[in-house]
Amino acid sequence: MANQNSSTVNPGDLDPSFAVDGKYDVPSGTGSVRSIVADGQGGFFLVAWVSRECWLYHIFQDGTQDLQFGQNGVSKWAFASGVDSLPVQLLMQPDGKIILIGLLGEDMSNRQPAFTRFNRNGSPDLIFENHILPDRDVSGPSGCVQADGKILLLAHRFKDGDTEKEETLLHRFEPNGDTDHKFGDSGSIIVQFNDQKSKGVSVAVMDDGKILVGGTVQRENSIPTKALARYFPLGGRDSSFGQSGYWESTSNNGMRKVIVHENNIFCVGYFGTPFRASISKITGDGAYDPSFNDGKTLTVDIPADFPGYFVDCRSVAVQSDGCIVAGGNAGRTTKAFWLRVLPKGNLDRGFGDNGIARHDQDSYLFDLIVTNQRILAAVDAGAPRSPKIFGIQS
Repeated sequence: MANQNSSTVNPGDLDPSFAVDGKYDVPSGTGSVRSIVADGQGGFFLVAWVSRECWLYHIFQDGTQDLQFGQNGVSKWAFASGVDSLPVQLLMQPDGKIILIGLLGEDMSNRQPAFTRFNRNGSPDLIFENHILPDRDVSGPSGCVQADGKILLLAHRFKDGDTEKEETLLHRFEPNGDTDHKFGDSGSIIVQFNDQKSKGVSVAVMDDGKILVGGTVQRENSIPTKALARYFPLGGRDSSFGQSGYWESTSNNGMRKVIVHENNIFCVGYFGTPFRASISKITGDGAYDPSFNDGKTLTVDIPADFPGYFVDCRSVAVQSDGCIVAGGNAGRTTKAFWLRVLPKGNLDRGFGDNGIARHDQDSYLFDLIVTNQRILAAVDAGAPRSPKIFGIQS
């Protein structure tokens, strides 16, 4: 990464005021850091997969560990005793409690979605209990929290037990974890884009409470492409969005993450082949935003040891100034990258190396957020890889 050994720290460089030279080493020393969420007070919570368990930490704004969190600074959790518990995502409810979403099971292709809750001090919320969904999920769940504290959970199952027919379900739970039976069909809906083969991968909530699901759609004899569907708060499809309730990308784009910022929709993923990072900005009405990259998906070539190989843009956040920060991984020897795009859809050439920064070692980025102070990225890095949080100058 540029300028790490100089006295000048430029946007996109590691921020030396964070932790040690811009890197926080997760105290476990081993494992894999999977998700990070802001605590609303300048710090953040993280979860790592360590020794087949979920280990949660609270880190202060400057990159020091909160040793009062959990037990001696860590809260360890397994969704079932003795069974591999893989953390996937952390969420924050409006009251400050922490939702952990994960997968339970020994077989990577045959695990059950699960979620639980922690108090802000890291203790398990014993009233909330443990929730394990019955279906086997080969793709991994995704979730978000509504303004009223209700939990949306996107999960997958094999239709009628047929491993060739995977379908996506969107579940909603009350703030206390009980099924919201008013949502959809007794608490869930099946997500399908334009009645085609579909896969939901990310869920977000619009400012008016409508629910947005992002994923991919695949028609017969075609390749998958990005798609969105929007639903009313009780689960009915909102036909006023896009075309009859759906939006689809006009080109070969895979979806990894969708977020909503000031009623605008941002989708990131990959474009291929050759593979490139892709970023789309969609209006609240469900159309390409004409003010962003002339109303088209932005695709970005990521420098790598093997150009166009395994480019995966998996996380996105929007700064207060409207700039878009995204991150992911690229290359045969995988290395994490992060980039910044100006509000009009062009790379911020003053960030990193002409808009893109890459870690200089074998690494893998799982998650990325922005705070008022800096950009934070959850990255496994080094040889061998170990879990870290990078503080990046914004």
